[in-house]
Amino acid sequence: MKTWLIKGFEFYVKSSIHLAFSVTCLGGLSLVVSQDKVSENVLIFIFSSALFSYNFIKFSTLFHNSQKDKIPKSILFISLVSFVVALGMLFTFSFIMKGFALIGSILVVLYSISFNGFSNWRNKKGLKIYLVALSWILLTVGIPLASDSFFSISLFLKLSFIQFVYVWVAILPFEIRDVTIDSSHLKTLPQQLGIYKTKILGIIFLVLGASCSLLFFGANNEMLFSTLLIFVLLGMLLYYSDPSNSFYYTAFWVEGIPIVWLGSYFLFLYF
Repeated sequence: MKTWLIKGFEFYVKSSIHLAFSVTCLGGLSLVVSQDKVSENVLIFIFSSALFSYNFIKFSTLFHNSQKDKIPKSILFISLVSFVVALGMLFTFSFIMKGFALIGSILVVLYSISFNGFSNWRNKKGLKIYLVALSWILLTVGIPLASDSFFSISLFLKLSFIQFVYVWVAILPFEIRDVTIDSSHLKTLPQQLGIYKTKILGIIFLVLGASCSLLFFGANNEMLFSTLLIFVLLGMLLYYSDPSNSFYYTAFWVEGIPIVWLGSYFLFLYF
């Protein structure tokens, strides 16, 4: 029984289901902040597209090198199902929602695949952290807000900034974890600044994001309270980040923070 539980947990994390669930929670946060109702189609699309996109990015090199047989068949299956589901949901979306989805899809392709001698954007020095943050915002802020009959540019900018700060800082533990194995030409922040200064910069960004959250949402608002809680939690996980941390420190605990964020929002909303 214990072996099956361990294998199930490993599959849950390594198949990107955990990450897709976390991305969906960020999208759900944008929905509940902007609307009185939650669109199940939007949440299904966010989950499916996130799961497919991250597995596509993760295994694109194997496809490119004709090593598809090295991809676990179970992960390949759920990725293909996710792609079909996301594509089906896309046809029900408005023009603006499709626009956000299209831009996000282009970023995923450019991030993952090299064309005619041009390196993919993942290998461009210093770009990775910004591309990941932008693609998340398109999916977790742009599409949810565009699903409303009235698209609030003001709220879009506010939520985009807060989530950009979150995603930008949340990537730092991953870069710290990989500092010894990442190619030196990537010029990640830990490679350029060192681990200690990277942590200080991340905490400065979190303080800036928390201050802006107070300005955006006011002093007595569940979005402010939940954001402050999550930024403190993220700051703690960043502080204890180290190249010697286990795979699951980042892949499970850091990636799972949005689940706590959405849960804490409802906790502050109703209690």
